[in-house]
Amino acid sequence: MFRFGTQTLRELRADIAAMYAGDGAELGRLRGAHLTSVIRLTPPMMFANFGSGALALWSFAPGVSTGLWIWMAVLCTVCGLAMLNWSQRRGRPVATASPRSVRRATLHALLLGSVWGVLPLLWLEGATVGQQMTIVTLITGMIGAGSFVLSPLPYASLAWVAAISLGSFGALATVGGAAAAKVGLLLSLYSPIVLIGSLVNWYKATALLRAQAHSARQEQMLAVLLQDFEQNAGDALWETGPDGQLRQASPRLQELLGLQPDEQADTLELLLQRRSPAEAVRLGHLLQAGQPFRELRLSLRDVRGTVHLQMNGKPLTDENGVFQGWRGVVSDVTGKVNHEEMLRRLAHTDSLTGLANRFLLRDTLERLIRRKQPLALLAIDLDRFKAVNDNHGHSTGDAVLQTVADRLRVHMPTEALLARLGGDEFAVVLSTPADIALAETVAERVVETLAEPVQMGTRMLRIGASVGLTTRDDEPASLDGMLVQADMAMYAAKEAGRGQWARYTPLLGEHSRRQLAIEQGLRQALERGELALHWQAKVDLATRGITGAEALMRWSHPTLGPIPPSEFITVAEQCGLIDALGQWALREACRAGAQELAGLTVAVNVSPIQLENAHFLEQLREALHSTGMEPARLELEITESVFMEDAEQALRLLRAIRQTGVRLALDDFGTGFSSLSYLRSFPFDTLKIDQAFVAELLSRDNSRAIVRMIAELAATLGMRTVTEGIETLEQMQAVRAAGCDEIQGYLVSRPRPLSEFPHAFSFDKGERVQG
Repeated sequence: MFRFGTQTLRELRADIAAMYAGDGAELGRLRGAHLTSVIRLTPPMMFANFGSGALALWSFAPGVSTGLWIWMAVLCTVCGLAMLNWSQRRGRPVATASPRSVRRATLHALLLGSVWGVLPLLWLEGATVGQQMTIVTLITGMIGAGSFVLSPLPYASLAWVAAISLGSFGALATVGGAAAAKVGLLLSLYSPIVLIGSLVNWYKATALLRAQAHSARQEQMLAVLLQDFEQNAGDALWETGPDGQLRQASPRLQELLGLQPDEQADTLELLLQRRSPAEAVRLGHLLQAGQPFRELRLSLRDVRGTVHLQMNGKPLTDENGVFQGWRGVVSDVTGKVNHEEMLRRLAHTDSLTGLANRFLLRDTLERLIRRKQPLALLAIDLDRFKAVNDNHGHSTGDAVLQTVADRLRVHMPTEALLARLGGDEFAVVLSTPADIALAETVAERVVETLAEPVQMGTRMLRIGASVGLTTRDDEPASLDGMLVQADMAMYAAKEAGRGQWARYTPLLGEHSRRQLAIEQGLRQALERGELALHWQAKVDLATRGITGAEALMRWSHPTLGPIPPSEFITVAEQCGLIDALGQWALREACRAGAQELAGLTVAVNVSPIQLENAHFLEQLREALHSTGMEPARLELEITESVFMEDAEQALRLLRAIRQTGVRLALDDFGTGFSSLSYLRSFPFDTLKIDQAFVAELLSRDNSRAIVRMIAELAATLGMRTVTEGIETLEQMQAVRAAGCDEIQGYLVSRPRPLSEFPHAFSFDKGERVQG
């Protein structure tokens, strides 16, 4: 039953609007069908209009006024135009119609309705009771009949009823009186009901037309399918007698079953026994059960290879219920089965490397865990793959991943599952006892083989990998839990310096939870104002004055308390927060350098990950400009690790930084393995000698020799040297004797808040003077 509700009215309004303004072939056919139903009734409708008009004139005879004759002429003109349009379309159903056609029909309905609305408006008031009865009857009939005829065009029906009703209401208001009020009330109830009926009729007619169109499309599709089946039948009928022998095997059935001439008299079970023994037994059980069966899959193996068939069958009985054999259809589904196998293989295979993908890895782990089977899981992450993609393009990156996959295959046990999880992440599942015992050996092999350079054309790329290992014996474990443990161990290997493997331990889990707490705290530390810069003074050994200060970030976690920078900076680099922290530190250092520390050289540590940000140079210029800091008094301290990913790109960035006037210092000099090559390629302003040499400065001659050599090298290259970690006067005197320029350490000052920064230093007693 059709019911009106808010949702129904909204849908009805949308459907009507679509019919009047929408595009598309289906809407065009719908408009055409509705318009045809209206045009088909044009002659009787126009005849009714003409007859009703004539009856109105007759009721006023013999004193018909000129105005009434003019009204009749207009009515005849409008009816004549409608008949002219009908005659032009006669015998030609409207297959499709444009929105303009239905709008034109709506306009015609509005015009004709307006003509009828004028009749009571002009002549009802002065008419006799008999004439008024005639007009009221005519108007009522025209509203009902016209709305019904125009129901296929809702807006036309609405326009028709509205035009006549408005004229009638105006006439009744002019006449006045209780009788006119009663008639007006009846009209106000009658007109909406007529309109609702018209809309319901349109709704049902539209639904019927759409159902008919859908049915026609289905019939057309079915006809095409049947025609295609008749022309390209891939199926064959099969029938056996009570003895199981095939009856009248068609050429198509012989082709599907691969029947030989000498096999025509054999039973169906025997034929299948020669080609697929296991499935022949399954078919035998179904035949013995005597019940119909459907979609039985058979895989036959003969000279053609493997052919996949699908059988349907039902038992045959005579009129007395006596068993007469079997009849059914057999279909060749080899292509379908092969396609399904290919899709299954693609769904579980990484398209780039040919390895298993994440889905197959999870399925395998879930199956092993469900069986409570011991296993080992290795998580592999390439160390320097991002730089390959960024600097050499994704095609080179894809080639590297394929090479990595080939290398890993060579070193995997036969029963191991090697998978690519996505990006530069791989994983290995070991499930046999022998393989699990070799898990650590496999991890070492992975690290060693991926540490070897990858040759791409004329380039040699160093990638390397970090590996995390976790195992499960008898203890309970979950799929996601094992994946998390392997990732924890892998990140521990990265933190330990990359290019190595690590095993998961409960202690590592505690460490990971602490890292997670630090990461979550860091995300709000800047907003809460928990971060601060402390400053450590630098003293010029020649002038004996404080010439600079290094900004060192400090953080006190709300629950964990003070956290050393070596811990939270590492976490920030791993979780992508280092850019925000570094940008804040740079702006704050520039502000202090332009105000409280004016006149001193301000040093800020910059993470290699910050330098990978394409917007770093822009951020540096913005910090200098917004704070008014002189570029020559800002010194950025970087470590040798900035050159590890892409030395050429790093050198280009450092040269761009130098062009801004900012100074550059090479931090922790002497602890790397290729510092001299960087000094030759790029002239730094300052070399900072690592405190590891200072700790042994007074006890080992080779440490003093190294410090002296670095100082002489820096002097030769026009660079200054800053020695870190000076804690005693003896150490200060030793580095001064070695030729160093500046010192930094607890002898001068511990890192302090800006308000406690010292502005003077006594060489004699190592005393600091507060500014």
